[in-house]
Amino acid sequence: MAEKKKSSLKRKLAIAGLGVVGLLACAFGGIHFVAASKIAETVTVEVADLEIPEGSKAVKRGEYLVDHLLGCKECHGEDLGGKVIMDNGAMGLWYGPNLTAGKGSELVDYTGKDWARALRHGVGRDGRRLLLMPSEDYVTFSDDDIGAVIAYVRSLPPVDRANQDISLGPVAKGLIASGEVQFAYDKINHQARRPEAKPGPTKEWGAVLIGTCTGCHGTGRSGGKIPGGDPSWPEAANISMDKATGLGDWTFEQFDTAMREGKGPDGATVRAPMPWQAYKGMSEDDMKALWAYLQAAPAKAKGGR
Repeated sequence: MAEKKKSSLKRKLAIAGLGVVGLLACAFGGIHFVAASKIAETVTVEVADLEIPEGSKAVKRGEYLVDHLLGCKECHGEDLGGKVIMDNGAMGLWYGPNLTAGKGSELVDYTGKDWARALRHGVGRDGRRLLLMPSEDYVTFSDDDIGAVIAYVRSLPPVDRANQDISLGPVAKGLIASGEVQFAYDKINHQARRPEAKPGPTKEWGAVLIGTCTGCHGTGRSGGKIPGGDPSWPEAANISMDKATGLGDWTFEQFDTAMREGKGPDGATVRAPMPWQAYKGMSEDDMKALWAYLQAAPAKAKGGR
């Protein structure tokens, strides 16, 4: 009798185990379907053609923007020929494509309109929303600056490097399916007018530059967990003027040191993914403009992004 009970219990446990596995398989299948559907979805956005300037002045401006403000090399590599951004089992393989005119690049025949669609609106030539392009960071920059970036990219030596397809891991699929990770396209007001500020040490110009900080620190600049970031990354700092958790007690000199040397007021090293190595080359006026904007913007407690 005892042996029959044990055998019956084992069968029930086995059936229950199979049921759990089945439920998990269904759940994962559902997540995969939702994530795949979102990635495959196409959108239509009106894009004005963008004139791409010629000449050394435009190329030099574009080089400055790429190297010290826009963070392009963080995703596309030092030679802009493509780079693995992240590769782990949970998040999958995330790859920044080749931007040069070399073999393997898919952007060789991009027009000004194609570039504007991708950079400003987060949409590829095929109408799909780009998953990795942080277009919300760039949408405030002027036609002249975006054109200069393209002029600089086109001036670079071709890099022969094939693109690698993005392959999403289970955690990444779950984050996309749940909306925790959003496409840049869905964060942008595509009808909004761009600021008319000119470069200078003003809060108005700082309002243009601050876009490059929002991907990690949030539109409210209060920091917290970075959506879709590498699990090893620390939370983004609160860069609002909150005195308890932000920069409220900082001086401009301390802010400048953190941005250029990667050292906080307490001497602690600023941790990755904060790209201070790029920001250290910012002009004095641009650094002052960022600071002026942060001082004028509302203070927020940490974590609300």
